[in-house]
Amino acid sequence: MSTSRSSKSRFQATQSMPTTRPGTKRSRLRVSYINPLSVIKTTFIISLVFGLASIVALIMLWSVAKLSGTIDLATGLLTDIFGAGGAGFNIVSLLSLPRIILIGSVFTVFQVVTWTLLSGIVSVIYNMFAEYVGGWEVTLTDDL
Repeated sequence: MSTSRSSKSRFQATQSMPTTRPGTKRSRLRVSYINPLSVIKTTFIISLVFGLASIVALIMLWSVAKLSGTIDLATGLLTDIFGAGGAGFNIVSLLSLPRIILIGSVFTVFQVVTWTLLSGIVSVIYNMFAEYVGGWEVTLTDDL
């Protein structure tokens, strides 16, 4: 079961460009196909790492806010505004560490799913357009 894509080169050399220094070689390549499964796997891993880093950052930010007394000051401010017995609004119960971790985890799952799906869709769209316009041209050099 071979397709016409497997016989074509994914990177097509268009031409060799003149060099400015002896020993420097420049080559122009055209990216005419991107494997959507590779894009999906790579984006999944990268967005998962960023999601876990955001959860760690939320935990650190909550710890700093709790240790510096910012959460207690916000509770006192809301008590002054709404009254001691009026609203019964307690920010400490709303901003507890387990709730912050839960909100961060839900956001991370949403982010991972969204970025993975969008990257797969974009790679398929790129492949459709690359068939008509020829792809993305890249110039590579061994110049340091």
